[in-house]
Order: sequence, then structure tokens, then C-alpha cells
Amino acid sequence: MSILKFDPDLIRRHNVNGPRYTSYPTADQFRDGEWTEAYRQSIATTDISSLSVYVHIPFCSTICYYCACNKISTGNLKRADSYVQRLLREMQLHSNLIDVPHRVEQLHFGGGTPTFLNDEQFERIFAGLHKYFELEEGGSQDFSIEIDPRKLPASRIGNLAKLGINRVSIGVQDFDPMVQIAVNRIQSVDETRSIVDAARDNGIRSINIDLINGLPKQTVDGFTRTLEQVIDLQPDRLSLYSYAHLPQRFKTQRQINTDDLPNAELKLKLLGMAVNMLADAGYEYVGMDHFAKSSDSLIQAQKDGSLHRNFQGYTTHGHCELIGLGVSSIGNIGQVYVQNSKALPEYYQSIDAGKLAIARGFTSDDRDVIVSQVIQDLMCKFEVLTRDFEIRTGFGFRDYFSDQWPRLIRFENDGLLELGAARIKVTDKGRFLVRNICMVFDDYLSRDTQKFSKAI
Repeated sequence: MSILKFDPDLIRRHNVNGPRYTSYPTADQFRDGEWTEAYRQSIATTDISSLSVYVHIPFCSTICYYCACNKISTGNLKRADSYVQRLLREMQLHSNLIDVPHRVEQLHFGGGTPTFLNDEQFERIFAGLHKYFELEEGGSQDFSIEIDPRKLPASRIGNLAKLGINRVSIGVQDFDPMVQIAVNRIQSVDETRSIVDAARDNGIRSINIDLINGLPKQTVDGFTRTLEQVIDLQPDRLSLYSYAHLPQRFKTQRQINTDDLPNAELKLKLLGMAVNMLADAGYEYVGMDHFAKSSDSLIQAQKDGSLHRNFQGYTTHGHCELIGLGVSSIGNIGQVYVQNSKALPEYYQSIDAGKLAIARGFTSDDRDVIVSQVIQDLMCKFEVLTRDFEIRTGFGFRDYFSDQWPRLIRFENDGLLELGAARIKVTDKGRFLVRNICMVFDDYLSRDTQKFSKAI
């Protein structure tokens, strides 16, 4: 196991804006237009025997000011009824395109707040999933949901488990009362613990907790207490995201007082402190904000080379093709990416007309596929085996990326990389800046990177 080295000086030098590479090309390269036929053809020509399904639930009863997700603020549960009806119809439309045996190995409910839905609505969704898809039931499946403990009685966890949910991701962000007031998310340790305990009591096999570094009013003392409280809950995984303040893109972030945001030095200090505390508590660094216990499947997949990264983050199901359901959701079959309409009226209009709600898309060419694999290797393995690259592509790595080579040398001189004859390896202290290295290979990256968050 590599020893993670947090080098503040290195991060300061390379703390630039850039993509998070949940795909390559990144979603900002998707183009408006008619993509349904390309998607249909890709399903017909791609091995879809293993599937991952993402279901987007956009509704939230309250809005957290930091949130950059596609969400709709409402207290009206009837709106969710109408939405569930469309989800069921959308499942049928996708099912009509799939005429071969398949298994849904991975299922994820994201949002918004998926637990905005009540038990009956979830039962209807799962009935539809079983009707229109072949859900894995052998024990190897990963069926997960994002949970807001403020809005979910612990008693409801049992019903989710009975439906098949075996992984939960719990939003916390920060337990400091001053931070919670500043971001409009009041959540106690006790109500969070009740969900964690209920999940374990009902056989949920994996619990993730989300934290955010860089929120308004955060301090070293306050975030230390939050980390201590979270570590005491003993989640299997931890996500420590870096807050990206982009109020020009995300309207709710305009509610945040920029004077309350920690400056770059404090934010870096908070991150370094968190990394050390998590390491001392036995959590290993998976990559890009993610930590897990050494026994976790993500760490095992990283060690055996099967770890993958997609729109849901790191996963052990990289061999699965992805179907997206719901407003703004993204799918990926073969070399075709598609994204549903981001606005609810347009999504409803398409589904009601008996059409898939695809509004944007992208088809990767051969170069994109090659670069995508390099970025996957860097993000998941922290290395590229150049001999394997040559066998796979028929090109010498240095010749193929001759334009990029000078920048890689500069990264080597800065201590981020080791450029060897057989492999390109991210150093232990370069792992926090792995997306900077990936940016070297990005053919689409323009000089205008302000739409992306900073590396830290």
C-alpha cells in the first residue's frame, strides 16, 4: 500500500480549475440535438448483458445553499406521484430497446433527495424495475441510495432494505451549527446516528458519509469536531468533496455570503487535517475525494486493477453499460453518451409523447476511446502501463502523445509523476492532483476552465 503524502506546497502550485473526469469527454462537451437513434443503434451493437441503472429524483423539501445538483424545491408529494408515473413509462421505453438477456448489477438513486419519495412510491418504482429489467438477485449487486437523515425516519430503512437497497450514502457535509446555518442545512449527530444504526440493523452492507471542505464558517476546530463525530460513526466509506463556489452557474449558491468562505490557505489546512485524521482512523485514499476502509470493495478493486470511475464516482462495476432514468440523468452505452432534458416540463413532454427524453449527447471517436482509457487508468490505478497501451492501441505511448510529453516532463520535475520506460506513475504526493495530470491528455479542454472547480 502506498503511503499518501499531503504536500501543501505542491498543491498550491497546481491548484487550478479543471474537470473531475467522471467521463471523457466530459459532459460539457455533450451537444444538443437528436441522439435517440444513435443511442438505439449503440444498444443494438453493444454487449449490454451487464447493466448499471441510475435513477434521478430531483425533489427536495428544502434547498441546501451549496448544492449544484439538478433539484426542484417543493413540499408537494403529489408532484413526485406524477414523476414516478413518467419514470415507469421511461423504463418501458428503454426496455423496448433491449431484447437480450441482461442483469442490472448496479442501481443508484441520486438527487435531489431520493428519500423525498414515500414507501409506496418506492415500491412502485421497484415493481417497474423488476418488470422492465432483469435485476440481479444473487448477492453481488450494489443497489444504493442517497439519504437525507433530516427527512427520513429510521423506521423507513427497513422497507428500503426489503426492496433490495444494500448501500446507503448519507449526506452530512458538516456538523458545526454555524456552518449548518450558513448553508441552510440543520442536521444533528443524533438523527444521523439513528439512520446509521438503522442501516446496520437492517443488513445494509455499506454506509458512505459525505462531507464538504470549504463551506462558509468552517474552522479548524469546528471541522475537527465534525471529523471526530463522523469517524465515531464508523462508515465504510467517506467522501470529502471540495466546495466549488460558482454562483454564476448555480443560483442557490448566491445565498452564501462570500465573506464567510474560508480562504485558500484555510481550505488547504482543513483538507490536510482531514486527510491525516482519516488515515489515522484506518481509511485509505481511493482517489478524487474518496476514502474507504481497507476491507472495502473499492480498495480491493483498486489493488486488483478493476476499479472504475463514472458518473456515480468510483465503482467496482466498470464493465456495466449505464442507463439513466429521470430528468437530467446521463446514460452511456458503448461509445454513445446521452443526457435527458434538464427541465421537468420538457422531460414530461417527451415521455408523454412516447419518446425517450434524450436532449443532448456525444459519440466518442477512436481517439476519445484511447484517451478515455488513459484517464481511467490514471484516476483509478494512478499509473498507465505503456506496454499495455501499445498492445491495446498499436501506438507507442510517447509518440502518440508527443504534443503532451513536455507537460508531463514538467509534472515529473515538480514531483507529481515518474516517467519510466514501462509505465507512467503518479507519485504518492501527486495523487491529490491526479486530475491535473489527466487534463494534459484532454483534447477538448479550452483555456476557459472557470466553469470547473479547483483541484483543491
